[in-house]
Amino acid sequence: MTPRTGDRRSRRVSVRYPERRTGFDRRAAGGALAAYRDRPSVIATVLVALLALNVADYVFTLAALGRGAREANPLMAALFEADPALAAIVKLAVVALVITAIWQLRRYRRILQVSLVAVTGFMILVIYQVLLLAG
Repeated sequence: MTPRTGDRRSRRVSVRYPERRTGFDRRAAGGALAAYRDRPSVIATVLVALLALNVADYVFTLAALGRGAREANPLMAALFEADPALAAIVKLAVVALVITAIWQLRRYRRILQVSLVAVTGFMILVIYQVLLLAG
């Protein structure tokens, strides 16, 4: 008798998103990401930092535009040309939606990774803008 299907033990590649499970192995010792997941106050602090960094990005971008720099993001460039207040509203609305989504989906490993990558990216951007304005 021959089997009808291939070997069920072979691993299939899955590109399904969102994840069906949190992705945290309960048998593993944990790690930094698991410790991050288990502390909602730390996640909230990271999300508040993300909001603060976005506000700083807006303020520094406004200052740089006043000095003659150009906005690299075409959508934000169009919004800044139309009205800087409109650019602030759109930027804060998008950030608020992203922060809300991260908070709601914080049990997923990928979402926690995204939050850390986002806050790191905006920290680098703000440091770059400070150096640019200082020079």
